Amino acid sequence: MCEWTRFTPRSVRLRVHATSCCGAYELASEGGQYFVLRPDGAGGQEETGRGLYAYAARVWADLAANHQRSWKAEL
Repeated sequence: MCEWTRFTPRSVRLRVHATSCCGAYELASEGGQYFVLRPDGAGGQEETGRGLYAYAARVWADLAANHQRSWKAEL
């Protein structure tokens, strides 16, 4: 289970490297750190999985895969 915290920009440049099927999760980086973003429902964003690329990419892939499975289950 991921612990989500409010995303506060720490750098001028935010890069998005990958986005899930419907944009629910984004693999992003800034200042040499990678993390996963999601909308918080109030116009902002939350983050989880902050750290090295391998860790953040694994968190993003797991979230995106589980999200896609739950979306398909609703059909």
